[in-house]
Amino acid sequence: MRVFLTVMHERSVTRAAQRLNLTQPAVSYALGRLREQFGDPLFQRTPSGMQPTPVAFALADPIERGMNSFAEAVSLRQHFEPATSTRRFQLSMSDIGEMVFLPPLMERVHAQAPRLQVEVREVPLEDLPQALKDGAVDLAIGNLAGLGRHTCHADLFSERYVCMGRRGHPVLAAGLTRGQYKRLDHILVASRASAHRLLDDVLAEAGLHRQPYLTLPHFSAAAEIVRRTDLTVTLPYRAALWFNQTHDFEVRHLPIALPPLCVTVHWHARFESDPGTAWLRNLVVATLADHDEPC
Repeated sequence: MRVFLTVMHERSVTRAAQRLNLTQPAVSYALGRLREQFGDPLFQRTPSGMQPTPVAFALADPIERGMNSFAEAVSLRQHFEPATSTRRFQLSMSDIGEMVFLPPLMERVHAQAPRLQVEVREVPLEDLPQALKDGAVDLAIGNLAGLGRHTCHADLFSERYVCMGRRGHPVLAAGLTRGQYKRLDHILVASRASAHRLLDDVLAEAGLHRQPYLTLPHFSAAAEIVRRTDLTVTLPYRAALWFNQTHDFEVRHLPIALPPLCVTVHWHARFESDPGTAWLRNLVVATLADHDEPC
Protein backbone atom coordinates (compact mmCIF):
# COMPACT_ATOMS: atom_id res chain seq x y z
CA MET A 1 0.00 0.00 0.00
CA ARG A 2 2.87 2.41 0.78
CA VAL A 3 4.42 1.60 -2.60
CA PHE A 4 1.11 2.30 -4.32
CA LEU A 5 0.70 5.70 -2.62
CA THR A 6 4.30 6.70 -3.25
CA VAL A 7 4.12 5.84 -6.95
CA MET A 8 0.84 7.80 -7.12
CA HIS A 9 2.63 10.83 -5.70
CA GLU A 10 5.94 10.53 -7.56
CA ARG A 11 4.62 9.16 -10.89
CA SER A 12 7.92 7.30 -11.11
CA VAL A 13 9.08 3.86 -9.96
CA THR A 14 12.66 5.12 -9.64
CA ARG A 15 11.77 8.12 -7.47
CA ALA A 16 9.36 6.00 -5.42
CA ALA A 17 12.14 3.50 -4.73
CA GLN A 18 14.50 6.29 -3.64
CA ARG A 19 11.89 7.81 -1.35
CA LEU A 20 11.05 4.45 0.26
CA ASN A 21 14.71 3.38 0.51
CA LEU A 22 13.91 0.29 -1.57
CA THR A 23 15.45 -1.11 -4.71
CA GLN A 24 13.66 -0.47 -7.99
CA PRO A 25 13.00 -4.23 -8.50
CA ALA A 26 11.38 -4.38 -5.04
CA VAL A 27 9.00 -1.56 -5.98
CA SER A 28 8.22 -3.20 -9.32
CA TYR A 29 7.56 -6.53 -7.55
CA ALA A 30 5.16 -4.85 -5.11
CA LEU A 31 3.32 -3.19 -7.99
CA GLY A 32 3.05 -6.56 -9.72
CA ARG A 33 1.44 -8.04 -6.60
CA LEU A 34 -1.03 -5.16 -6.43
CA ARG A 35 -1.89 -5.49 -10.12
CA GLU A 36 -2.70 -9.16 -9.59
CA GLN A 37 -4.76 -8.41 -6.51
CA PHE A 38 -6.86 -5.70 -8.16
CA GLY A 39 -6.93 -7.14 -11.68
CA ASP A 40 -5.80 -3.86 -13.21
CA PRO A 41 -2.48 -2.43 -14.47
CA LEU A 42 -2.93 0.52 -12.04
CA PHE A 43 -0.19 2.58 -13.75
CA GLN A 44 0.66 3.02 -17.42
CA ARG A 45 4.18 4.00 -18.44
CA THR A 46 4.10 7.18 -20.58
CA PRO A 47 6.71 9.75 -21.70
CA SER A 48 5.54 12.01 -18.87
CA GLY A 49 5.77 9.32 -16.18
CA MET A 50 3.66 6.57 -14.64
CA GLN A 51 0.06 7.63 -15.19
CA PRO A 52 -2.61 6.13 -12.86
CA THR A 53 -5.52 4.24 -14.37
CA PRO A 54 -9.12 5.05 -13.35
CA VAL A 55 -8.97 2.11 -10.93
CA ALA A 56 -5.84 3.54 -9.30
CA PHE A 57 -7.50 6.93 -8.88
CA ALA A 58 -10.53 5.23 -7.28
CA LEU A 59 -8.28 3.28 -4.89
CA ALA A 60 -6.06 6.17 -3.83
CA ASP A 61 -8.32 7.88 -1.27
CA PRO A 62 -9.52 4.76 0.61
CA ILE A 63 -5.99 3.32 0.69
CA GLU A 64 -4.60 6.59 2.03
CA ARG A 65 -7.32 6.83 4.69
CA GLY A 66 -6.65 3.24 5.71
CA MET A 67 -2.88 3.76 5.94
CA ASN A 68 -3.36 6.93 7.99
CA SER A 69 -5.70 5.16 10.41
CA PHE A 70 -3.29 2.26 10.75
CA ALA A 71 -0.35 4.57 11.43
CA GLU A 72 -2.33 6.46 14.07
CA ALA A 73 -3.42 3.21 15.75
CA VAL A 74 0.15 1.91 15.84
CA SER A 75 1.55 5.16 17.23
CA LEU A 76 -0.96 5.13 20.09
CA ARG A 77 0.31 1.71 21.14
CA GLN A 78 3.97 2.59 20.91
CA HIS A 79 5.99 3.58 23.94
CA PHE A 80 8.92 5.90 23.34
CA GLU A 81 11.82 5.80 25.75
CA PRO A 82 14.46 8.37 24.66
CA ALA A 83 17.30 6.84 26.67
CA THR A 84 17.09 3.48 24.85
CA SER A 85 15.33 4.27 21.55
CA THR A 86 17.14 3.61 18.27
CA ARG A 87 14.45 5.30 16.21
CA ARG A 88 15.44 7.30 13.14
CA PHE A 89 14.08 10.85 12.90
CA GLN A 90 14.19 12.98 9.78
CA LEU A 91 14.25 16.77 10.04
CA SER A 92 13.98 19.38 7.32
CA MET A 93 15.74 22.73 7.62
CA SER A 94 17.81 25.10 5.52
CA ASP A 95 21.57 25.51 5.74
CA ILE A 96 21.00 28.46 8.09
CA GLY A 97 18.96 26.14 10.29
CA GLU A 98 21.82 23.63 10.30
CA MET A 99 24.26 26.32 11.39
CA VAL A 100 22.13 28.19 13.94
CA PHE A 101 19.43 25.80 15.22
CA LEU A 102 20.97 22.36 14.93
CA PRO A 103 23.97 22.58 17.34
CA PRO A 104 21.97 23.50 20.49
CA LEU A 105 19.18 21.10 19.50
CA MET A 106 21.55 18.16 18.95
CA GLU A 107 23.28 18.91 22.24
CA ARG A 108 20.01 18.21 24.05
CA VAL A 109 18.90 15.36 21.79
CA HIS A 110 22.17 13.47 22.19
CA ALA A 111 22.21 13.99 25.96
CA GLN A 112 18.71 12.52 26.37
CA ALA A 113 18.68 9.95 23.56
CA PRO A 114 22.24 8.79 22.77
CA ARG A 115 21.18 5.88 20.52
CA LEU A 116 18.88 7.77 18.17
CA GLN A 117 19.58 8.31 14.48
CA VAL A 118 18.89 11.78 13.07
CA GLU A 119 18.95 12.74 9.41
CA VAL A 120 18.70 16.36 8.29
CA ARG A 121 17.35 17.01 4.80
CA GLU A 122 16.72 20.15 2.78
CA VAL A 123 13.26 19.59 1.32
CA PRO A 124 11.82 22.19 -1.11
CA LEU A 125 9.08 24.22 0.56
CA GLU A 126 6.48 23.10 -1.94
CA ASP A 127 7.22 19.42 -1.20
CA LEU A 128 7.06 19.69 2.60
CA PRO A 129 3.29 19.18 3.08
CA GLN A 130 3.38 15.80 1.37
CA ALA A 131 6.68 14.78 2.99
CA LEU A 132 5.28 15.53 6.47
CA LYS A 133 2.04 13.73 5.66
CA ASP A 134 3.88 10.65 4.39
CA GLY A 135 6.22 10.56 7.39
CA ALA A 136 9.24 11.08 5.12
CA VAL A 137 9.95 14.13 7.32
CA ASP A 138 9.06 14.14 11.02
CA LEU A 139 9.56 17.85 11.71
CA ALA A 140 10.27 20.89 9.55
CA ILE A 141 11.92 23.90 11.17
CA GLY A 142 12.45 27.34 9.71
CA ASN A 143 10.89 30.36 8.05
CA LEU A 144 8.21 28.38 6.25
CA ALA A 145 5.58 30.94 5.29
CA GLY A 146 2.33 29.37 4.13
CA LEU A 147 3.13 25.85 5.35
CA GLY A 148 0.90 26.31 8.41
CA ARG A 149 -2.20 25.91 6.23
CA HIS A 150 -1.30 22.23 5.84
CA THR A 151 0.24 21.33 9.21
CA CYS A 152 0.18 21.51 12.95
CA HIS A 153 2.86 23.95 14.08
CA ALA A 154 4.34 25.88 16.98
CA ASP A 155 5.91 29.34 16.76
CA LEU A 156 9.51 29.56 17.96
CA PHE A 157 10.58 33.19 17.58
CA SER A 158 10.27 36.31 15.49
CA GLU A 159 13.15 37.21 13.17
CA ARG A 160 14.20 40.16 11.02
CA TYR A 161 16.53 40.72 8.10
CA VAL A 162 19.79 42.67 8.20
CA CYS A 163 22.47 43.53 5.67
CA MET A 164 25.99 42.18 6.22
CA GLY A 165 29.27 43.25 4.64
CA ARG A 166 32.95 42.98 5.49
CA ARG A 167 34.45 44.93 8.38
CA GLY A 168 35.37 48.37 7.01
CA HIS A 169 32.98 48.11 4.04
CA PRO A 170 32.99 51.53 2.30
CA VAL A 171 29.21 51.88 2.61
CA LEU A 172 28.16 49.81 5.62
CA ALA A 173 30.83 51.23 7.95
CA ALA A 174 28.94 54.55 8.00
CA GLY A 175 25.33 53.30 8.02
CA LEU A 176 22.86 52.46 5.28
CA THR A 177 20.30 54.53 3.38
CA ARG A 178 17.72 53.34 0.85
CA GLY A 179 19.76 54.67 -2.06
CA GLN A 180 22.95 53.07 -0.80
CA TYR A 181 21.23 49.73 -0.30
CA LYS A 182 19.95 49.69 -3.88
CA ARG A 183 23.45 50.41 -5.22
CA LEU A 184 25.21 47.67 -3.24
CA ASP A 185 26.58 44.57 -4.97
CA HIS A 186 24.23 41.98 -3.53
CA ILE A 187 24.49 38.24 -3.03
CA LEU A 188 21.06 36.72 -3.58
CA VAL A 189 20.40 33.41 -1.83
CA ALA A 190 17.57 31.54 -3.54
CA SER A 191 17.13 28.60 -1.15
CA ARG A 192 14.24 26.26 -2.03
CA ALA A 193 14.00 25.00 1.54
CA SER A 194 12.58 28.17 3.09
CA ALA A 195 10.70 31.36 2.32
CA HIS A 196 13.95 33.38 2.07
CA ARG A 197 13.62 33.30 -1.71
CA LEU A 198 10.48 35.46 -1.35
CA LEU A 199 12.51 38.32 0.17
CA ASP A 200 13.15 39.92 -3.22
CA ASP A 201 9.41 40.21 -3.83
CA VAL A 202 8.93 41.95 -0.48
CA LEU A 203 11.84 44.33 -1.10
CA ALA A 204 10.63 45.14 -4.61
CA GLU A 205 7.18 46.02 -3.28
CA ALA A 206 8.88 48.42 -0.86
CA GLY A 207 10.81 50.04 -3.71
CA LEU A 208 14.14 48.32 -3.03
CA HIS A 209 14.60 46.10 -6.05
CA ARG A 210 17.98 44.35 -5.88
CA GLN A 211 20.12 43.52 -8.88
CA PRO A 212 22.13 40.50 -7.68
CA TYR A 213 25.83 40.41 -8.42
CA LEU A 214 25.98 36.75 -7.35
CA THR A 215 23.18 34.19 -6.85
CA LEU A 216 23.74 31.19 -4.57
CA PRO A 217 21.56 28.23 -3.51
CA HIS A 218 22.75 28.41 0.13
CA PHE A 219 23.95 30.93 2.70
CA SER A 220 26.92 28.85 3.85
CA ALA A 221 29.33 30.16 1.19
CA ALA A 222 28.08 33.75 1.32
CA ALA A 223 29.92 34.83 4.47
CA GLU A 224 33.40 33.95 3.20
CA ILE A 225 32.71 35.69 -0.12
CA VAL A 226 31.46 38.78 1.73
CA ARG A 227 34.55 38.76 3.98
CA ARG A 228 36.87 38.79 0.94
CA THR A 229 34.99 41.32 -1.24
CA ASP A 230 32.73 44.38 -1.12
CA LEU A 231 29.68 42.21 -1.86
CA THR A 232 26.91 42.19 0.75
CA VAL A 233 24.25 39.69 1.76
CA THR A 234 20.81 40.23 3.30
CA LEU A 235 20.05 37.51 5.82
CA PRO A 236 18.25 36.80 9.12
CA TYR A 237 19.69 38.58 12.15
CA ARG A 238 20.50 35.39 14.12
CA ALA A 239 22.43 34.04 11.16
CA ALA A 240 24.40 37.28 10.93
CA LEU A 241 25.28 37.01 14.63
CA TRP A 242 26.45 33.43 14.07
CA PHE A 243 28.70 34.46 11.16
CA ASN A 244 29.99 37.50 13.05
CA GLN A 245 31.28 35.71 16.15
CA THR A 246 34.81 36.81 15.25
CA HIS A 247 33.68 40.39 14.41
CA ASP A 248 34.74 40.20 10.76
CA PHE A 249 31.59 41.90 9.48
CA GLU A 250 29.50 45.06 9.56
CA VAL A 251 25.84 44.26 10.27
CA ARG A 252 23.24 46.96 9.55
CA HIS A 253 19.48 47.20 9.83
CA LEU A 254 17.69 47.46 6.49
CA PRO A 255 16.70 51.03 5.58
CA ILE A 256 13.01 50.08 5.58
CA ALA A 257 10.76 48.33 8.07
CA LEU A 258 9.79 44.87 6.86
CA PRO A 259 7.19 42.65 8.50
CA PRO A 260 8.98 40.27 10.91
CA LEU A 261 9.30 36.69 9.76
CA CYS A 262 8.29 33.84 12.02
CA VAL A 263 10.44 30.74 12.60
CA THR A 264 8.24 27.73 13.31
CA VAL A 265 8.32 23.96 13.79
CA HIS A 266 5.81 21.94 11.76
CA TRP A 267 4.45 18.38 11.89
CA HIS A 268 1.47 16.59 10.36
CA ALA A 269 -1.76 15.98 12.27
CA ARG A 270 -1.31 12.24 11.63
CA PHE A 271 1.59 12.24 14.08
CA GLU A 272 0.08 14.52 16.72
CA SER A 273 -0.25 11.56 19.13
CA ASP A 274 2.96 9.77 18.20
CA PRO A 275 5.06 9.66 21.40
CA GLY A 276 8.42 9.96 19.65
CA THR A 277 7.43 12.89 17.46
CA ALA A 278 5.82 14.60 20.47
CA TRP A 279 9.03 14.19 22.48
CA LEU A 280 11.19 15.63 19.71
CA ARG A 281 8.95 18.58 18.91
CA ASN A 282 8.67 19.47 22.61
CA LEU A 283 12.46 19.40 22.78
CA VAL A 284 12.65 21.68 19.73
CA VAL A 285 10.30 24.18 21.37
CA ALA A 286 12.15 24.00 24.70
CA THR A 287 15.51 24.55 22.97
CA LEU A 288 14.69 27.14 20.31
CA ALA A 289 11.62 29.09 21.42
CA ASP A 290 12.36 32.67 22.44
CA HIS A 291 9.65 34.00 24.75
CA ASP A 292 11.16 37.49 24.57
CA GLU A 293 10.64 37.64 20.80
CA PRO A 294 7.49 35.62 20.06
CA CYS A 295 5.95 35.65 16.60
